[in-house]
Amino acid sequence: MRRLILLVAAGVLGVVGLVQVAAEPAAAPDFGAGDIVDSGGEATASPSAWYCPWVAAGDIVDSDVIVVTEPDVTIDLTLLHPIANEEPGTTTIDLVGPGGTAISTGSVLRVGESPAIVEVSDGPASASSMQYADAFIAADQCVRSVPKIWYLAGGSTKTGTVTQLRLFNPFADNAEVTVTAYSEFGVDLVAELDGLDVAGRSWTTIDLEPYLPFRDELAFAVSANQGLVIPALIRSDDRGEGMWPGTGPAETWDFPVVAAGSLEPFIAVMSAGDDDIVVTVDVLTEDGAVRNAREVTLESSVPALIPLADLAAPPFGVRVRATDPIAAVAIALQPTDDLEGGEGTIGEEGTTTTIDDTTSTTEVTEETFISGLAGTVGSSRPASEWIVPLDTIPGSATTMWIMNTGTEPASVTYVALGEVEYVETNTVTVPAESVLGVPIDVGIGNYGYRLSADRPVSVAWEITGDRGVALVAGIASE
Repeated sequence: MRRLILLVAAGVLGVVGLVQVAAEPAAAPDFGAGDIVDSGGEATASPSAWYCPWVAAGDIVDSDVIVVTEPDVTIDLTLLHPIANEEPGTTTIDLVGPGGTAISTGSVLRVGESPAIVEVSDGPASASSMQYADAFIAADQCVRSVPKIWYLAGGSTKTGTVTQLRLFNPFADNAEVTVTAYSEFGVDLVAELDGLDVAGRSWTTIDLEPYLPFRDELAFAVSANQGLVIPALIRSDDRGEGMWPGTGPAETWDFPVVAAGSLEPFIAVMSAGDDDIVVTVDVLTEDGAVRNAREVTLESSVPALIPLADLAAPPFGVRVRATDPIAAVAIALQPTDDLEGGEGTIGEEGTTTTIDDTTSTTEVTEETFISGLAGTVGSSRPASEWIVPLDTIPGSATTMWIMNTGTEPASVTYVALGEVEYVETNTVTVPAESVLGVPIDVGIGNYGYRLSADRPVSVAWEITGDRGVALVAGIASE
């Protein structure tokens, strides 16, 4: 029953079996810009296509695709249909730049799972997606990088945890991929994950527990034998859901935010090579940095989960450094010893006080406890220019985080990207080796920021509230 509730809350249609495959559409529609394959994930001053693997709109869950842009653009949004021979949902929007917009996917196609292709006629521009319901929220960045090998860390099939792997093929040609799994037992060979077919303009969702049950840590390498796919990892439990895309490997990863709400932060890492490597974590708070706060040796075929909660009080960000390339993901989980039954609140004991023979009783009060599950990839290098799509929701707080790992203060100018009438410019100074939070007002038509800094910085954003928690990496621009 718990899994059924989780999957319905995530907007998943049908019964999740060993492998879910959406049937191939009858004819590939004209997507305008064609099959664009990029080697980098940055926003560029040119037409671009962004791919959002995990989008769903149904009876319970709604989704927004958020697009921000510097110049005037035309946005073509395509939502693939899960049923064979059904046309995808499409819409075209002209957006005046600098500006931003959030497109409700339910207004285009409301059929549950419907991965998105976002084509933007000019740039710099970027896109992200967010899914939400009354007691659920999850978000991640859309991607434009399509390498041959992807890495995804941070999965688990321990009791009470569900992990799924989405393989999204937005291109016309069929794809064949091999998924290599890694756990605390080393390489986990699964014959069924070798040579998976993903039809063109379609996707496959793999429930990993039937193949790899009771694994505390799971990580994956997804290799394309033929064609290309966009993978994403979805991890959920009875408190919430987190999702994040695959990445390439890098020796440095920046996470401007890792500690969200009352959740406990971790960094999940996996090696992209054949040798053991040393991973070092630097912690950056609002007041300064703790260099070399934690160091672990990572075996080549064994992923690791590095705890962060004991290193600093939130809010803080981290820089992860490795002696060889790794994949890394920030994960925020519910502390295991917090709440029995997962009610999401903490009750304070009532007190009785006697003053002048008069007894006063204080009623039991409840403090909001932000519950959920969140995860995000990092940024492999700081940059001086960023274009960050984000979203706000009443009842939840959205914050943009800027991290400066340098030894000198950084002056950062950020311009709000939203409705034509709403343009605001601010400049802040981010002290050396620190993080700075910028609260985002709700309900004023602001869908992101264009940032320019005099020194390289890293950017991410978070949303927290009654629905849960989401963490999302920012997108650098050239």
